Amino acid sequence: MKYLRLTALFLSLMLVAASVRAAKYAGDAFSLGVGGRGLAMGGAVIAGPFDATAAYWNPAGMNLLDGRYVGAMHAETFGSLLNHDYLSYIDARPNEQGRLQAFGFYVYYLGGGGIKITQLNEFDRPEVIREESHGDFLFSAALSGKLWSKVDFGLTGKIIYRDIGTESGYGLTMDAGALYQAYPFARIGVTVTDITTGFIRYSGKTFDSGANTESIYPTVKPGLMLEHTISDFTGRFAMSGDIKFEGIKYGAQYWQGNISLDTHYGWEIGWREMVFGRAGFDIGRFTAGGGVNIRDIAVDFAYLHDDALDETFRVSAGYRF
Repeated sequence: MKYLRLTALFLSLMLVAASVRAAKYAGDAFSLGVGGRGLAMGGAVIAGPFDATAAYWNPAGMNLLDGRYVGAMHAETFGSLLNHDYLSYIDARPNEQGRLQAFGFYVYYLGGGGIKITQLNEFDRPEVIREESHGDFLFSAALSGKLWSKVDFGLTGKIIYRDIGTESGYGLTMDAGALYQAYPFARIGVTVTDITTGFIRYSGKTFDSGANTESIYPTVKPGLMLEHTISDFTGRFAMSGDIKFEGIKYGAQYWQGNISLDTHYGWEIGWREMVFGRAGFDIGRFTAGGGVNIRDIAVDFAYLHDDALDETFRVSAGYRF
């Protein structure tokens, strides 16, 4: 019976996402991932390993932490094209008497400059009159708890603010996640981002039709992590996928009809859980990095190679207390 209920939980998350309709690419600004550890492992951390970024990847992962965590990240994404920042706090001090086990908050930012505002001159030709910056913000709150001894769940509510120079918008959305510890060495996870179908409501200052709303399609992200320890060394292999229903076709690695799949793979080897080396593939792009965790202070760095754009470098830090 327990396994039937678990199967129903995972299928319900997927069916909710598959049953709605929304706009293409509306939520892509929030899909670049966070943390040096996550990027170095190709973004394949839906089932772990988890750190101060757990509320973003899978809120159920906060249950696997112990203590209070603060984390921060900065990245020069695709060269100097975008600035990408993240700040988080997680309180994960398990309460054996309650179903809820942890909560957290995070702020996510992705933005830059270079939006050229034009107007027609006296010769009816466009000319640049100024440049504007742009930015996407998430202000998020998450909680996690236990359904059964081996099953964890999590929810994240998110407020969106989008500034595209001459237009701004506000929105709401929610993520849901679950984890199942199948064996001591194997964990299965799933996250559904924008499970409620998120929306962004624009002011309509620059649109002929006035104010309008853009919807954000849910994405189903199943994941797996395998872990094995030999002496002082621990090795981890993680994999996950982004299943979308937007009909993006050639914009994804694999697609059939309106369904598409992008894949993530990552490897990590750690010595005494203090020094780490990592590598992976993020939607086919090679990633690598490393990190140290000494006296509850963690510093991680990552590199992403992209054939079409400049490289991405990411640094993050966390403190457990």
